[in-house]
Amino acid sequence: MTTHALSSPAPTGDPASAPAPLLEVVDLTVAAPGAGRRQPPLVQGASFTVHKGDVLCIVGSSGSGKSSLMKAVLGLYRFRSGVLRFGGRVVERPLDAAHRHLRRASQAVFQNPVASLNPHMSLLAGIAEPLSVRGVQPADRNRRAVALAGRMGLSPDVLARRPGQVSIGQCQRACLARALSTDPALLFLDEPLSALDAIVQRQVADLLTGIRREATATMVLITHDLRLVRRLGTHVVVVDRGRVVEQAPTERFFACPEHRQARALVESFHGREARRAALMRPATGLPARVVG
Repeated sequence: MTTHALSSPAPTGDPASAPAPLLEVVDLTVAAPGAGRRQPPLVQGASFTVHKGDVLCIVGSSGSGKSSLMKAVLGLYRFRSGVLRFGGRVVERPLDAAHRHLRRASQAVFQNPVASLNPHMSLLAGIAEPLSVRGVQPADRNRRAVALAGRMGLSPDVLARRPGQVSIGQCQRACLARALSTDPALLFLDEPLSALDAIVQRQVADLLTGIRREATATMVLITHDLRLVRRLGTHVVVVDRGRVVEQAPTERFFACPEHRQARALVESFHGREARRAALMRPATGLPARVVG
């Protein structure tokens, strides 16, 4: 595995004064729900750290184990071995006290926004639901939900509708507002643009950039979209066939990837960017003059 330092530069002086990671994953092996011991794991021996203010991007081909890794951290998949720490507390097993603390302090946005929202609730009620669970009074939670929805570009008339009555892009905006409603310490984003058309992808990417600029949450972003990685990411983790094969700061990942899978991803990205630039380049010169 190719590994570069993931943490932000440590302050000069005593190394012990460097801040501890917010999230630390060490040698995590992840099994599918209901999988027996004889079945191969979805992820094996994965390690990475996330510091406050980071945007850690997990990339890789389809089926490489990216989403499985995130689901194990969230407790949706179990891990067979390894260590998971959040805020310095060790998670011994799913839903123990340390893991409940992690889940309470984090939020997630998944790639299917319509399925992520209760079809029987209005968008406003869906955005406010996490605040309701935390005991926030109705007037306060509705006021906060409306304010967040406004930041996401959702008008009051849209908030009165249910998920099936609005566009997929509006549902994803509602999911982002919902995730931010509790001021999470850690925000997980699993392919947040994949279900959207190109125009809405750009709009939601702009929203994520604004969230990043405001430093309202530390993020773990799972994506195929390396344009979004280059725009948002501070660090990149490459997963290939269930293993973390490369880790690096974002600039270094794009400049000099080392593992073959990382090189393949970056070369493909640069090729697409070159083709896009060629298509957008204005035509110059006139057609050749025909003589005779």
